[in-house]
Amino acid sequence: MTELRVAGGGSQSDAALQLTADVFGLPASRPHIYEASGLGAAMDAAVGMGIHRDFPTAIREMTHIRDTFEPDPKTHTRYNELYYGVYKKMYTRLQPLYEKMRN
Repeated sequence: MTELRVAGGGSQSDAALQLTADVFGLPASRPHIYEASGLGAAMDAAVGMGIHRDFPTAIREMTHIRDTFEPDPKTHTRYNELYYGVYKKMYTRLQPLYEKMRN
């Protein structure tokens, strides 16, 4: 993976997009419209009605990136430290309790 695309309600938040970029260490982009399911339905209709000859054309013509958030390397490093140094160890230690809860 070289980049992330985020759609839906959460994509309206600059903070959520920056957090996503920082956690994954990849650029996170949002489209020009956050309602991806509606856009997908419109693309289906456009292809079905012959407005666009195929889906690659509909995608090229009907979707556009609005904003891209670049990861902050220092913040990404910190998230990785927390993930590997805390979360992964915490999960291993809590796993027996999770199994008890499941049973």
